[in-house]
Amino acid sequence: MMRAWACPSLLMSPEITLQEGAIFLADAHYSKAYPAFFSFLKALDKGKIKTTQLILMGDIFELLFGAIAQTKKDNEAEIKLLNSLSKKIEIIYFEGNHDFGLKSVFPDIAVYSLPEQPVLARFLAQKVQLSHGDTKTPLGYQLYTRLIRTHFILYAIGMLDRACGNCILKWLKNRGEKKNPCYKIETFQEIIKKRLNYLRKDALDIVIEGHFHQDTRFRLHSFVYINLASFACNQKYFIVQSNKEQLQLQETRFEESE
Repeated sequence: MMRAWACPSLLMSPEITLQEGAIFLADAHYSKAYPAFFSFLKALDKGKIKTTQLILMGDIFELLFGAIAQTKKDNEAEIKLLNSLSKKIEIIYFEGNHDFGLKSVFPDIAVYSLPEQPVLARFLAQKVQLSHGDTKTPLGYQLYTRLIRTHFILYAIGMLDRACGNCILKWLKNRGEKKNPCYKIETFQEIIKKRLNYLRKDALDIVIEGHFHQDTRFRLHSFVYINLASFACNQKYFIVQSNKEQLQLQETRFEESE
């Protein structure tokens, strides 16, 4: 039997306390085509960007699967730097559909797998729901995401990839790097309204997600819905601030000179 998706409720206590000055970053899709995330981490490590809490909202790497050694080797320097940073600041990582099986990869980072999402957080008196964004999806996508994460499937992919000289991973990388991370979805509000209709009676203040790359916000039911920009598209990240005890996200663009 498939495990049900985790959903916050009025009876649940928040698992995360958001800090003022925390940084949200989503969908960096780190690869040769989109290398800015590594520069961002180095700026953070050198203190050019300051925070005590970094929240990574999934698809941070174009390909990083904990069960496939080659993907870890391909991102070795970035993994090492993230693990070093995790000893200095709190890092929270929501796995996406391009990066999963990461709890052993990042032992000092709070990693939330897809079945553990969404997660309830608190900012002052506000309740905030966080996830990568690929929960409550159509059945076909749910089946695909479950299958691709199984040990057997990943083991088979790893074996076949080694046998063909990494042809599978190379194909996946090339395919991903050719995608436009700045795409727009014309009917996005209608899609989200239907998808999150189950939250209409929940006492939430804000829902924050990545995954869709839409860089937008709007009111939905009783809460404000925020879909973060893709860092791969425009190098935007978001800093948590309070305005009369209300969570605000200050949009900031990373410059390579930082």
